[in-house]
Amino acid sequence: MIENKDRYRLACLRLIEKKVGWGDGSHWSNADFEKLSNLIYEKTNVLLSASTLKRVWGRVRYDGKPAISTLDALVNFIDYENWRAFVVQYDEQTKQETPTSPPKERNASKFRTRLILSSLIVLVGLSVIFSFLNRKEEKAKTSHFTLSEKDFSFSSKPLTRSIPNSVIFTYDASKAIVDSVFIQQTWDANRRVQVPKDGNTHTAVYYEPGYYTAKLSIGDQVVKEHPLLVATDGWLATIDRKPIPIYLKKEWYLNKNQLSIPARIVEHSKISLLPNPPVVKFFNVGNFEPTSVSDFSFEVQVKNAFNDGSSACQFSHILLITDAMPIAIPLSIKGCVSDLNLMTVDSVISGKYTDLSKFGADLSNWVKVACRSDGKVLQFHVNNEKAFEAPLISKNAKIVGMAYTFMGTGSVKGIKLSNSSKMLYKAF
Repeated sequence: MIENKDRYRLACLRLIEKKVGWGDGSHWSNADFEKLSNLIYEKTNVLLSASTLKRVWGRVRYDGKPAISTLDALVNFIDYENWRAFVVQYDEQTKQETPTSPPKERNASKFRTRLILSSLIVLVGLSVIFSFLNRKEEKAKTSHFTLSEKDFSFSSKPLTRSIPNSVIFTYDASKAIVDSVFIQQTWDANRRVQVPKDGNTHTAVYYEPGYYTAKLSIGDQVVKEHPLLVATDGWLATIDRKPIPIYLKKEWYLNKNQLSIPARIVEHSKISLLPNPPVVKFFNVGNFEPTSVSDFSFEVQVKNAFNDGSSACQFSHILLITDAMPIAIPLSIKGCVSDLNLMTVDSVISGKYTDLSKFGADLSNWVKVACRSDGKVLQFHVNNEKAFEAPLISKNAKIVGMAYTFMGTGSVKGIKLSNSSKMLYKAF
């Protein structure tokens, strides 16, 4: 028998599965849980690691119970104030009606109740029959898809190395029984579009570079998926805007000694720095030999001198883009480290529950940041001082690019990426 707590948890998980539209969570890949982690963070500003989410879904053996902070974040994602509010509303929606009238009144209504039930029994019986036949048919179809994945094909080809970049998807779903054929560009279910079952081509525009997982689905069943690297032609700089960022000319930010987006460049782009400054980004993806996260050494110097308006914390991020979850190194002034979140390929570490104080620095001056792996642990250093260490589990992931993001303005120099045998990338 399912305990009440498990019943509430399962109901919450079903609502999340419905919200993201990826089907049953028991079939999700590790990348799906990583993307859900990002979605929850975007919605709630709380980071739950992929490993935590897999434990909640029962995909990883775990004898404990989810922390209340984890449950609060999950129900926040589906628009409930907190776990207690979710439980109360669930009980109100699902509790069975109980007799409240006196016995005599109940006896008087007994015949009427039986009459109503007898009039409905035929309809219910027919409904059950039709429901059974429909489920049987759908099960047969689903079984067909599961057994016939080899009958489908799916590939993609970026047109250029510049951003934005159109990607040509080629597919064959002609053997699908139903017409519900979808192509999903990324982990984001909003980038999922229906395509003709008898067609073979679909195109899509990618406005930012990165490492994506494209999927071909028949209904809710993912039948094919493959990695898709959307590369840059050298360095790319943007000012973040939705749905299309502002792309900066290389002569505006690319200097001999550093990358730099000063305030005048942002203002020249007709973007106000006050009261809420934009996020500026540098990308370099697919321009050096991929290297394993189990053997690399990386260092860089960054600076973010803008601290006006709501940018007092001077939030900055260094990302090593991998073919799995990224390595994301956060920085801020000392007073804002509680809001930092560190990503380590395998997990997300929140400054709310971990001491990340050594990632606080004076970003008005150059800050030296380093990250190294010996195959067992990831070590992070800030200004030559060890800031954090985390175990490395996903040893097969490969670094394929890098990105730097700043609130307001930012500068980068002294980039070095190497492994034990050679220098892979060096600039400024």
